[in-house]
Amino acid sequence: MEKHKGYQDYLTKEKERGVKKIAKNFACKNDFLYKLYMRLTDIPIKKLSSVPNIKNADKILDVGCGTGNIIDYIGRFLNPKAKFYCLDLDKNPLLSEKIEFSKCDVDVEAFLFSDNEFDVVISSFVIEHLKNPQNLFSETFRTLKSGGYFYCVTDYYTSVFCPDGYNFYSDPTHVRPWTKKSLSTLAEMSGFEVYKVGVVRWWEYLTLLLPVFPVITLLTPHNFSFIPCEILGRTVYIIAKKP
Repeated sequence: MEKHKGYQDYLTKEKERGVKKIAKNFACKNDFLYKLYMRLTDIPIKKLSSVPNIKNADKILDVGCGTGNIIDYIGRFLNPKAKFYCLDLDKNPLLSEKIEFSKCDVDVEAFLFSDNEFDVVISSFVIEHLKNPQNLFSETFRTLKSGGYFYCVTDYYTSVFCPDGYNFYSDPTHVRPWTKKSLSTLAEMSGFEVYKVGVVRWWEYLTLLLPVFPVITLLTPHNFSFIPCEILGRTVYIIAKKP
């Protein structure tokens, strides 16, 4: 059986199901609404602008790209001139044909790129799936240009306390959650300089949804129990620089 076989199908269903699909189709026609939609549905988006060279990078690599939402956001709002590359175990059917895609098992394989090739490397919710996370960091370091940045987002240790469905271990492919210290240590072990490390919180939910949280939980079939967890923070990120 192939590693994590069927995971791309799962990601596609998650992006395309119910209210989420309707909201995306409506929002994508307007830049303001689409940016708001992305900020409310893809938490890695929130710290992208903190990557110092994200707006002038020539080549950007997304490791574990999934449906390509983050690359789509960068190309639309932050850096439309960049050339985008993606790696994953399998190509997701929602990934744009304009993006150069290559198959790669990040746990054990080398990236199919030359040394010092990219200005920015992004990895969103990938490292928590890996048994050998140092390969991700060492290969990212190798393929980044000197002065380039690595933006890595993953599940914070607090995610193990979230309710079922949003709990870290609800995903059977997860290996371990991370802390600010563990990400920083791995980055330094791999040769990086830590630029920023922190917890991502969805403050937007505090004003948009929290006031009506009890009502929508009772009146709709959708599970909104994740909202308090996102406000407190269940996601951690690091921005690391290659000297």
